[in-house]
Amino acid sequence: MKALIGNFDTRLDSKRRLAIASGIREQISSACGENFVLVPDPDPQNGRERYLWLFPDVYFRSLAASMKRGALTAEHQLGLERWIAIAQVIRPDGQGRVVIPKDSMKGVVVTEELKLSCNGNHIEIWPRDKWDAEYGVQAVLPRNIFDMASDGLDFED
Repeated sequence: MKALIGNFDTRLDSKRRLAIASGIREQISSACGENFVLVPDPDPQNGRERYLWLFPDVYFRSLAASMKRGALTAEHQLGLERWIAIAQVIRPDGQGRVVIPKDSMKGVVVTEELKLSCNGNHIEIWPRDKWDAEYGVQAVLPRNIFDMASDGLDFED
């Protein structure tokens, strides 16, 4: 799967439906399936509140299998099993909307005004005001990060 990139404004309606932006759906190949897997952020960082994450279904299943094969401590294995157990497969309707199950909203922050933030292999569902406060400024990265990452990359048309 190619890395998912970009961020998109959306809303959660009164029926808990969330529109997945066409800009996101177009990035996901048919090999990843049409469905998504919804999970809570497994480990919020820096005191951040817990948000929801979306993965393309086929990718999530491959990721979960790969993680289970890893050398995990008993504590991490239990955490992974619980994370997989609470995952919800959600299917977009004809308009690209998904319904967020009521159970999935427990213990996470979800507001009406949302930002879908692509983060490589998953989509993070943020309250728009929280995303704007954290990411609404220009990113600053040392140039050598790009130089190191681009060594050996060969792009073809």
